Amino acid sequence: MAWQKGESGNPNGRPRNSYSITAFLREIGEEPVPGEDGLTRAKRLARKLWDQAEDGDRQLAQYLVDRLDGKPKERIEQEGETVVRIVFEQGNTEPVAGSGEVLEQPGEVSGV
Repeated sequence: MAWQKGESGNPNGRPRNSYSITAFLREIGEEPVPGEDGLTRAKRLARKLWDQAEDGDRQLAQYLVDRLDGKPKERIEQEGETVVRIVFEQGNTEPVAGSGEVLEQPGEVSGV
């Protein structure tokens, strides 16, 4: 059966009880480790990762730092004057595609 234009082939979306690998992994992570008082599988994994990072795995160490503090935002410093030209068509509130061009010389902007 062909659908009409604008009609969804799955109007109710994905079923709520469908398989989720994330939910399954969380469930496994919450399981206690036999013989380890109060230690879950997720905590044991985190400790193993931490130990590997301490033993010299630089990529893993960076990953852990990024997970703990978030990746640092890139900062760009600008000296001097910068002019940006943004073009709007008459009667339109959205900039024209491709505008936002940074001009090297402020004098290049016409009508400013």
